[in-house]
Amino acid sequence: MKTLELDLGKGLEGLPLELSWEGPLLKGILRQANPVLGEVALPFQSRLEGPRLTPIPLPPPALAVGGEVLPRGEGLLLRLEVDLLLPEARTWGERAFFRLLKAIFLHTLERALSQKAPLGL
Repeated sequence: MKTLELDLGKGLEGLPLELSWEGPLLKGILRQANPVLGEVALPFQSRLEGPRLTPIPLPPPALAVGGEVLPRGEGLLLRLEVDLLLPEARTWGERAFFRLLKAIFLHTLERALSQKAPLGL
């Protein structure tokens, strides 16, 4: 799991992230350019309960996004807790591969969102 901050007052331009509010639901898609798989779209949904975002489980591959929404100036600050949801690993090789994949993904996600750089491996 990775904790990230997004200042919505500054906009999302340059980020590989689409966000929309539908009532108390925050819905989004994170797009990742992957040299082997092509473009990967990872959806997520969260429910806003007061200032708290609670992840709504989606089938893998997807993201689990929780955290909190705070007012900041004329916009909002999202303090997000992001985790990559993958299918259940059945063998030790799959478990090792998924751990490696998750570590690389979360590191790349943090770098991309903090620098507004393209998200890719």
